[in-house]
Amino acid sequence: MESSFRLFRFRGIDVGANWSWLVVFALLVFSLWQGFPRTYPDVDSSAALVMAIVAMVVFFASLLLHELGHAFRALREGMEIDGITLWFFGGVARFKGTFPSAGAEFRIAIAGPLVTAVLIGVFAGMTWVLNAVDAPAGVVGVADYLARINGVLLAFNMVPALPLDGGRVLRAYLWHRQRSFAAATTSAAKAGRAFGIVLIGIGVLGLFTGMGAQSLIFAFLGWFLMQAAQAEVSFAQFRMAMGGLRVRDLMTPDPDTVRPGTSIADFIEDVAHARGHSTYPVVERGRLVGLVSLRLAARVPAAERLTTTVRDVMVSVENVPVVGPDEEVFDAVMKLQGGPGRAVVTDGKRVLGILSGSDIARAMEVERIRGPRVTEPAARRTPWIVWALIAALIVAAAGLLYTPPYVVIAPGKSFDVTDGIHIQGTPAGEVNGRYLLTSVSVQQPTGLQLALAVMQSRDIVPLNALVPPGADQEQYFEGQRSLFSETRSIAAAAAARAAGLEVGLRGTGARVVGVLEGSPAEEVLRAGDVITVIDGRPVRLADEIGRAIRARPSGTQFVLTVERGGRSMDVEIRSRAGIIEGRPGIGITVDTRDFRIDLPFRVRFDDLEIGGPSAGITYALAVYDLLVDDDIAAGRDIASTGAIDLEGRVGPVGGVEEKAVAAERAGADLFLVPEEEVEQARGSGLPVQGIANLMEAIDFLRTFVRT
Repeated sequence: MESSFRLFRFRGIDVGANWSWLVVFALLVFSLWQGFPRTYPDVDSSAALVMAIVAMVVFFASLLLHELGHAFRALREGMEIDGITLWFFGGVARFKGTFPSAGAEFRIAIAGPLVTAVLIGVFAGMTWVLNAVDAPAGVVGVADYLARINGVLLAFNMVPALPLDGGRVLRAYLWHRQRSFAAATTSAAKAGRAFGIVLIGIGVLGLFTGMGAQSLIFAFLGWFLMQAAQAEVSFAQFRMAMGGLRVRDLMTPDPDTVRPGTSIADFIEDVAHARGHSTYPVVERGRLVGLVSLRLAARVPAAERLTTTVRDVMVSVENVPVVGPDEEVFDAVMKLQGGPGRAVVTDGKRVLGILSGSDIARAMEVERIRGPRVTEPAARRTPWIVWALIAALIVAAAGLLYTPPYVVIAPGKSFDVTDGIHIQGTPAGEVNGRYLLTSVSVQQPTGLQLALAVMQSRDIVPLNALVPPGADQEQYFEGQRSLFSETRSIAAAAAARAAGLEVGLRGTGARVVGVLEGSPAEEVLRAGDVITVIDGRPVRLADEIGRAIRARPSGTQFVLTVERGGRSMDVEIRSRAGIIEGRPGIGITVDTRDFRIDLPFRVRFDDLEIGGPSAGITYALAVYDLLVDDDIAAGRDIASTGAIDLEGRVGPVGGVEEKAVAAERAGADLFLVPEEEVEQARGSGLPVQGIANLMEAIDFLRTFVRT
């Protein structure tokens, strides 16, 4: 991989970048710019952009340190470094010549990963310290990202597949054991091709399982690994064929030379025409000063050939590969690759010959027919356990890279919400107890994690049972987080009303955020539509749409009044089962247009990484307890789940079985659930009470005594 442009020179090593590096840098900066605010809600857009740029600059500095680890170790092993290039998949250090021994290759190959391992420790330690001193989220986020991305880099690089670092470590081991560089390369390259095929398979599979553009990256990376592995094999075969051959064995000796002052006309007529060669060393006072060819001479217009000299068109000596007669042909070829296709052979003073690419090709053909001059010892067989381990590592790497369309459902964390509620503008007391928000852990595992989950008999469901088919996952979960935030405001309003305070909840309709492919709404609604009426009932808030649809059986036809582009129209949609978690739906995600709650006090909630409406009843109970003088909690730990509306009605939310386990683990004294979901919460060992509304829950808590 050659550099498209040079960045700088460090301790004699040229560091450059391929044009693809700029593309990746820009794409990753954009991706992090969009992603950081989702992980760190307190970070605004401008701060996220700074975080993204800093993270990428330091990450590519980490890549450079990785490659410098290889380079400095290679210098200690007596090798020459042609340079370092940053490109699409990271970086590559280019070496001149071949590894002197299996041990040298191992030490050079492992040096880069060791540097990365140290960097992981540094960034992980920084993250721990920054968290301990409560540093700004932006600073913590950058350090945490750098620790994780370098961990991914290390894991991928150590897959035993040539040409990755792990593949070079594998080749060094096989070279040492088999006593044959060519045989070791062939074996390690097979692992590289196998891994490449696996990555291509992941890419193809990803096209059908929702991985999107990421699947194309896997496919391209697999193709690149296969090509690079084959190039390593060809390189090893060439090295084997050229073993023992010296430059003097292949060069054209005693070549004709020309003087730099010779005119192009004389060069063509007296030298090239008479002697029949295409390229000639240019010598002045016995010293090589350049190289000239008929092709260069032919570029000079005929009318100018008498006044133009060889010096004017020749390739200067600085750009001409120069080799010694006793150099190995293999090493000379490396020099030929960067020049004009010819190398001049000298003894340091005199020109002795010319070596061309055609000389090498002819020798290769001869050696192919007769067999290599130098034979390596017969290769030893590698134990099958080594190949089994390599296969297992490749499969494990593939399992970590591929994310199948399934999710693992498990009991999540429980949070006491009272400490995160801050009320101003009205007297607020203290809660004597805990109100526990119960959650469900929903994780989309990698292939390897999914296999472990199956062995552990975890609850596994298809992704489309949670995220509607055709929906963008990021958009869906972002909508769930927005719904959680809106739910807390509604819960505060419901609690204030229950406490006898005046509350206003405003909204001007349910705005369509997304429409699912293949859903009943696909041909009728579009993003940006605002639903203002459903079956004759005005719609102010987003949750009124879902409640109205779920309250009727699947197959019910609804008449919606929709505002679109300043116009109002009526549309008909029939609900269908199984849109989300088996419940009736029409296939849309919505939020509230002009959403506003007018409370007689100010309330602020601490951020939580939670989504959905299921925390409504929990926040409503906690806010109510803070507003009234009664001791509702009475020293108990009260777990609950359920959606809530402004009137205090409690609705089903799903995942109650897992939430019951979470409540029990948190030490709850009882568990309040929507009355429709009581049976799902049985068996947790906790007293379970079904509730239909907020006041019913409050009355129950006032009278409940655990026996």
